[in-house]
Amino acid sequence: MDGSIIRGDSSLKSYVLDFLFPNRCPFCGGFIPYNVLCCEECFSEILWADGNICRKCGKPKRPHCLCNESPEYSLCASAAYYSGIVKEGIYSLKFKNNLNAAAIFGRALKDELSEMDVLFSIDLAVPVPMSPKQKRTRGYNQAEELAKYLTEGTDIPVRTDLIQRRFSKTAQHTLSEEDRKREAGKIYYTKLNGTPLSGMTVLLIDDVLTTGSTLNACSELLLQLGAERVICAAAATV
Repeated sequence: MDGSIIRGDSSLKSYVLDFLFPNRCPFCGGFIPYNVLCCEECFSEILWADGNICRKCGKPKRPHCLCNESPEYSLCASAAYYSGIVKEGIYSLKFKNNLNAAAIFGRALKDELSEMDVLFSIDLAVPVPMSPKQKRTRGYNQAEELAKYLTEGTDIPVRTDLIQRRFSKTAQHTLSEEDRKREAGKIYYTKLNGTPLSGMTVLLIDDVLTTGSTLNACSELLLQLGAERVICAAAATV
């Protein structure tokens, strides 16, 4: 992956803010220059997606491909394997307020979608939502942060009003695969009626692709709203 992905903001504002809030690598937590997103050592350890990642379902072809389960979405781009140092980056993105990882993985996903020759067929982007309570507690939605960097330099609008999520005390990662499917079908919903997305190609964005339950549930809602097809993008795949 091109090292230009880790170039950060070189503005005077960023330089001054670095004195108050020193820049840290999202993977190892070490201090780094104000105008980069991670240290070069960590960047070199990222297990980027390769030919073993299925571009239909977004999972490794061996042994986890989901294509035989007929996912609701048409294609899926994954930036990296959810392994090794990538886990640390996702954790710092979700729980340590280090948004550098969103820039790194969002830009990598934009490159991946461009290579798949689908980036400029996308009409709008939809981040997988958090519940209002979750978002208030965390202060941001990591999927929205990924969407911001994935769409930078394009004319693709980001919509956060199409799908909502109900609050659930049960963490998705604690559930079995079957329970995750049932739970995802309950917690995601839309307040809209009709087919406002008629004929559109919609990009659905999430941080980690595990069983595909979340992407399937949200894709189904987007298709119900009239989307012609849903393309998914995940920062990392299990």
